[in-house]
Amino acid sequence: MTVLQAVFLGLVQGLTEFLPVSSSGHLALSQYFVGLSEGTLSFDVFLHFSTLLAVIIFFRKRILALRLPDLWFLGIASIPAVVVGLVFKDLLESAFSSLYLILATLFITGLINLRIARLLKKQAETDAEELTTKKAAVIGIFQSFALLPGISRSGSTVLGAVYSKLSRKNAFEFSFIMSIPVIFGGSMLQLLDVYQAGELQSIDVSVFLIGGLAAFIAGVVSLKVFRYVIEKARFEWFGWYCISLVVFVALFDIVPRL
Repeated sequence: MTVLQAVFLGLVQGLTEFLPVSSSGHLALSQYFVGLSEGTLSFDVFLHFSTLLAVIIFFRKRILALRLPDLWFLGIASIPAVVVGLVFKDLLESAFSSLYLILATLFITGLINLRIARLLKKQAETDAEELTTKKAAVIGIFQSFALLPGISRSGSTVLGAVYSKLSRKNAFEFSFIMSIPVIFGGSMLQLLDVYQAGELQSIDVSVFLIGGLAAFIAGVVSLKVFRYVIEKARFEWFGWYCISLVVFVALFDIVPRL
């Protein structure tokens, strides 16, 4: 892997990890089109840890202010993804190799964004309700769908939060803070696979660090953009983007090969 490829993949990971467009889907498409479909698991893990650091630093004040009820809600919300991830681990990993599946799920992500935009524009902030155990579980179930490559985690969780009538601020904060244990847990499982595959001995530290730095900076930027998007209820931007991306790939890559 070259430095340029590492920076490119780092930017893709950082920008799409938190924006509602699916980082897994974009990373899979990027690796497919730049010829890095094999041997990148260790780099993927490093990028995930880089973006995890970005969300921790971005929400550091809110994280330090967490109380026992908040930790309870985060624990409840994490259970569905943990269960689905462990039970369907092999099936979910194999899904990354299917370009058609990723395009289909990216299209669904586009529809999710359009639905969020419509709901947010109808919902006044005065209608917002407090987070409860039941609502945390519902949002957690929405998050578990995002284990499928191409389904946006932030889009899914915000949709669950909007259905649960949380305020935009609470939906934004809870959606990303609840990503911390999921991203960390998933990355640790991937790290175990990397260790067992013997990839740790062959990594290029300088390339990884440069790619990780790109992912971190892009992650912080994307969090700021997402905060603006949810405040202004402009999710349709990402809805039409995802749908357009699917159409573009289908027309210029799949159709010519039929």
